[in-house]
Amino acid sequence: AAAPAAPAADAPPADSGAVVVREPTFWEKATNFGSGSGFGWFGDAAGSVGDRIFGETEQAEALRELRELMPDFDMDKFLTEEVAQKQRDVLGAYLRGDMEALRRCCRDAAYGALHKSVMEREAHQLQMDERLLFLSDPEIESVRYIGGMPTPVVSFEAHQLNCVRSKSTKQIVEGDEDDIRAVHYLFALQPTEDWAEPEPEAAGEAPADGGEAGGEAGGEEGREKSKEPPPDKWQVTELAVRGMQSVY
Repeated sequence: AAAPAAPAADAPPADSGAVVVREPTFWEKATNFGSGSGFGWFGDAAGSVGDRIFGETEQAEALRELRELMPDFDMDKFLTEEVAQKQRDVLGAYLRGDMEALRRCCRDAAYGALHKSVMEREAHQLQMDERLLFLSDPEIESVRYIGGMPTPVVSFEAHQLNCVRSKSTKQIVEGDEDDIRAVHYLFALQPTEDWAEPEPEAAGEAPADGGEAGGEAGGEEGREKSKEPPPDKWQVTELAVRGMQSVY
């Protein structure tokens, strides 16, 4: 009788108990864009009483300075209005690959991480599913100093589709339309530099030069300016993924 075939040299014996580490998929790598961020520890429990006391002291100081910089700052309004909008703006622009929108929403560190991931996706001619099936209400994790600025750090959960398509054929190359993943995000936000409350235009205000429409050139310039979106009051300065798991 023929001798049984030897196992492949690179495969561990079936009863060896060896742990096989699976390489992350493209979608997992693309979604975990901020895993190397330096503020990912914010959601973790402090390791000692001294760490907790220091953290509480820093948070109180950072929150006090934030309210000095922005006297009208209200935490509930910040979460329900500013952060809730940023969730959709940042994740939506990232999934679409809209770098102009990301530049408007993000500061350099966050934009750099997202830009790198989008460029890798473009290089492979891949397209992520853009749908956001669910966004939880954001919760405040802490207020910390990042780059010397008082910075609220928030967490939330998003349900996304693990579905990657070829841009050329539109065929699914990874995942499935029914593969829903819960992704737990951390966003650190800072006030936009040089941001100022826009001044409301007075009704019936006369043009500055006294003309009917400021002249043809002035009118064109005014229309061009009106097309520019107003600057965001808050920008995401850093972001990270705390974890992800299958929903169904």
